[in-house]
Amino acid sequence: MTDFTVALCAAPNTGKTTLFNRLTGANQTVGNWPGVTVTKKVGRFRLDGHDIELVDLPGAYSLSATTLEERVARDYLLQSPPDAVINIVDAGNLYRTLGLTLQLAMSGLPLIVVVNMMDEARRQGIEIDFEAMREHLGVPVIPLSARSGEGLEELRQTLLQVLERRIHEHPPHISFPPVLEEAVADLARRIARRGPREFDETFVALRLMEGGDAARRLLHRHPELAEVAAEAAQRRQSLETVLRADIPTVCAQCRFNAARGLLQEAVRQPREARENLTERLDGLLMHRWLGLPIFLLLMWLMFQGVFALGTPLQDALAAGLARLDTALRAWPPLLTLPPTLQSLLLDGLLAGVGVVVSFLPIIVLFFFFLSLIEDSGYMARAAFLMDRLMHALRLDGKAFISLLLGYGCNVPAVMGTRILSSRHNRILAMLMIPFSLCSARLQVFLFLAAILFSARLAPWVVFGLYGLSFLVIVLVGLLLRPFHFGDPEPFIMELPPYRLPLARTVLLRAWTEIRAFLRRAASLIVLGVVAIWVLTHLPPGVAPASPESLAGRIGTFLAPLFEPLGIHWAGTVSLFFGFIAKEILIGALAVIYGTNNLAQAIQADMTPLQGLSLMVFTLVYTPCVATLATIRSESASWRITLLSVGLGLGLAWLLALLVYQGGRLLGFQ
Repeated sequence: MTDFTVALCAAPNTGKTTLFNRLTGANQTVGNWPGVTVTKKVGRFRLDGHDIELVDLPGAYSLSATTLEERVARDYLLQSPPDAVINIVDAGNLYRTLGLTLQLAMSGLPLIVVVNMMDEARRQGIEIDFEAMREHLGVPVIPLSARSGEGLEELRQTLLQVLERRIHEHPPHISFPPVLEEAVADLARRIARRGPREFDETFVALRLMEGGDAARRLLHRHPELAEVAAEAAQRRQSLETVLRADIPTVCAQCRFNAARGLLQEAVRQPREARENLTERLDGLLMHRWLGLPIFLLLMWLMFQGVFALGTPLQDALAAGLARLDTALRAWPPLLTLPPTLQSLLLDGLLAGVGVVVSFLPIIVLFFFFLSLIEDSGYMARAAFLMDRLMHALRLDGKAFISLLLGYGCNVPAVMGTRILSSRHNRILAMLMIPFSLCSARLQVFLFLAAILFSARLAPWVVFGLYGLSFLVIVLVGLLLRPFHFGDPEPFIMELPPYRLPLARTVLLRAWTEIRAFLRRAASLIVLGVVAIWVLTHLPPGVAPASPESLAGRIGTFLAPLFEPLGIHWAGTVSLFFGFIAKEILIGALAVIYGTNNLAQAIQADMTPLQGLSLMVFTLVYTPCVATLATIRSESASWRITLLSVGLGLGLAWLLALLVYQGGRLLGFQ
């Protein structure tokens, strides 16, 4: 049972994740906030006998929300006020974070301000008067270095005092234009008589004066403020005429004026700014001509690292699962079961678990390397480098990272779309990623190209499929341009300083993501495997995957649809198996042809042109079950998931038709 709930609230790149990991360790859960795809992280820890639930809110610069992440953070604080808030600010760049701090301090919620990255600030010669900050903000202010743990114990003790005594000395005073200040004070007096007790009345009055979603959220929780809100709306119209600016803009300007004044009094910086490591590295990595080649080289090295290390691990897991399968088939208790049930358990469920497990090395290594890149501060630079190229598809630079990573594996690439700034960008990227030539498809293409084409032509066939994959991604982006999956947001990303990643943070990130992947994908993969097993083993008594099985009958039934593509019923059935994981397509062909010399059987039954048509269809058609499960989880929408399936099948049929019939017109077989 949780005794207290504490929220972490901060602007991006202030070390919030590092502090969250420091406090909670591995005791974390990851999901999505209700109704949105923004990741929700919750951790737990013990504090002097109390069970504390720590909620990691999405990064926000203000409670006057403009992005999805800011709306999630604001709505949580207004609708489910925690027992305390820990606000993290960057010691080396206080100005950009103090606007949010002032809003939180004015809210009346028990608050602790943590000035993080003190080790970096000291190296830059920055001196901070924490007592002056405490006096102006009216809340405890703790110096901290989350990376080293410096100040962590002081934070824990201060948090205990705040939770037990609910310390909040006084809200900070911000000077507003006299007419606005008078209106806010009048509303605050009325709110004090009837309004919410968890918030300061001046804070509530300002939210009502600003209007918008924040005011609506407050009214939803406190309908007794309806009359005050109506009066605030009337005053807002008249005041905006007098001030010649909208109230939210005026309030934001006043907050940042207050932040600037606080900085002048509490912070002393060196007079001459020296060129630091970040500036020297940016001179090379953000270079107009060298920046993009360096980025592509680093991405190539990451892929090489992921698959050079991941492939042997996958082979080892496959060998282990094969030994397990052999042992289970000879296990006496299992032999007592009916043959149908044995087949379901071994050929269905065990195979499904094997598919899930086979992703684990790639997932772990992917997020390990991705954490290294993100924590180093380079990922933000890479997004800026690619931003201009992605505008034609109504995406921002960060989407290119996800699309590129899809060439390794679609599953982590779709999971990686959570770094994108808006729902529109996330959904659009999710629909484009499945058309990238992932490593699973590559195995199929290498196998078929080596069988059906000469040693001279086979590499060019595979290279051409890579080029076709890129063209299809661009085509899909252009086709989806007229659609809106949410409000596109401006691409605004801060460039953090370069840092050495912490091993603790990187390993915890990989562990958290792997648990989330298993929870999301495993159930749907098992269901998919069972469905395929049923199709290939029923009705009873037929040979598995034969023309008399349900799968065979489906293949025969769909023959009029696939014959124009040059794909016979055996290829159609194998595509059903490829729905689970594209690598299984080869195994499906082996089962269907029923021979040890699969290459000879394929050459006898399939021309090079038919094989190319099958490869093009495999490249473009519906992604594997694991990818679809991840799309469903990340988008929280069956409609988006079904759109991905339909878009892939439609484009696959058209392109395979163009390849096969066009090849026949040109005289190829």
